[in-house]
Amino acid sequence: MADTLKGRLVPWRLACVAEGLGCLLALSCAPLSHHQPAHQGGAATGFEAARAGVVRLARIDTRGFGTWSGLRVGDMNGDGIGEVVLAQNVKQEITCLTAVDMAGRQLWQWGACSDENYGTSYDLAVQVCDLDEDGVAEVVCARGGEVVVLDGRSGRVVKAAPLPSPGAMDALLLCHLGGQAAPPTVVIKDRYRTLWALGPGLEVLWRYEGNVGHFPWPYDLDGDGRDEIVCGHLALDDDGQVLWEVELPGHADAVAIGDIDGEPANGVEIAVATCVGGVVAVVGRDGVVRWQTPLQHAQHVVVGDFRPDLPGLEVAAVDRGVDRSPAGVDALVLFAADGTMLWREHRSDKGTDRWLTVISPVARWNAGVGDLILAYRRGGSLVPRLLDGWGRVVAEFPIDRPTAQHFAMHADLSGDGRDEIVVWNEQEVAVFAIEFPTFTAPPPRPARRMCNWTHYSGMP
Repeated sequence: MADTLKGRLVPWRLACVAEGLGCLLALSCAPLSHHQPAHQGGAATGFEAARAGVVRLARIDTRGFGTWSGLRVGDMNGDGIGEVVLAQNVKQEITCLTAVDMAGRQLWQWGACSDENYGTSYDLAVQVCDLDEDGVAEVVCARGGEVVVLDGRSGRVVKAAPLPSPGAMDALLLCHLGGQAAPPTVVIKDRYRTLWALGPGLEVLWRYEGNVGHFPWPYDLDGDGRDEIVCGHLALDDDGQVLWEVELPGHADAVAIGDIDGEPANGVEIAVATCVGGVVAVVGRDGVVRWQTPLQHAQHVVVGDFRPDLPGLEVAAVDRGVDRSPAGVDALVLFAADGTMLWREHRSDKGTDRWLTVISPVARWNAGVGDLILAYRRGGSLVPRLLDGWGRVVAEFPIDRPTAQHFAMHADLSGDGRDEIVVWNEQEVAVFAIEFPTFTAPPPRPARRMCNWTHYSGMP
């Protein structure tokens, strides 16, 4: 059931279909903990305002069907509010899918839920996306030896086809290989070697085999209206042909794309974190490496305007270090657009397993403060946090049933044009915002990232 504490009402626009009226869902409010800056070096505009408060909008009990990195969100019933899909698995084979709304009501469930099949430290081949743009999202996933499209409202199978390979269940993404006016193309991959682009009937259009990394990212690099796929250390054209490949060590753990140097004339740049080989690099859209710098183990990378006082965009990364024991400790690192290291985190928190951090860039939390870094799965005593470009804690997001790992994402679930922070573990899901949502316009189109959610996050 959803939490309904404090008696504060939020107009989540949950449609009462039977009465034809709008509902108000009573939700709870939780205060923000305040923190001293972690790094000095200048005052960020709006920093104090950004810390003014945090409210908890919803809390959902997911015991018995919860997940770690298998949570996805999207509007699956057309009410303008995001719903949640939770995927359980055994060795990346999806065993259960459960869809619930923000009031904790179950929409549908497939498979056998379990108290044990929540664990993931990798991607699952499942996404939520409005494929036909009718206002209701579908669920696309690999399960039971097939790739399937499910109706978001009911979980009913809309179409299905055999997987192109038994191992093709590592990750799944949606891209516009046929142009923005064409329906999204499903791309699915195995762990490290092969990806397949699928046609309208989920048949194989083309296949690429090589060093594909963890999660390829679609982006129209050349402005022709069709997506290319940044795949490992290379870029594929919309027909699967290699446009360029750079010489970098290991495999791409994460990629992030943006106008890093702040010069639109030369297009976007691509930041890459190489999991084996320990390098953070920035590559031009032409495949030329602009800069690279070594870390002990480069694990995640994101770009954003984390320091509005500096030109271009900044690149944030995680250095996992080399210790994989419970005593291991990682560090956040921030680079300027030209590759200059601005700061490196020195953690003083206590506890175990402090080497598993994931980061994501948040641009729509609060106006006037620049982009923020969402850091989670930090281990020890740290709950998910928002940090600014000086490494200072802007907000943190505790949940009622803390466990060994906490995951997070940012998404406009309320449809008010600002991002909420979704925090979860295998027992509950909680939704936080900087203030209670207000609705003055139709809900915006979901960020493209929401159709391509990945454990190896990079994109805003």
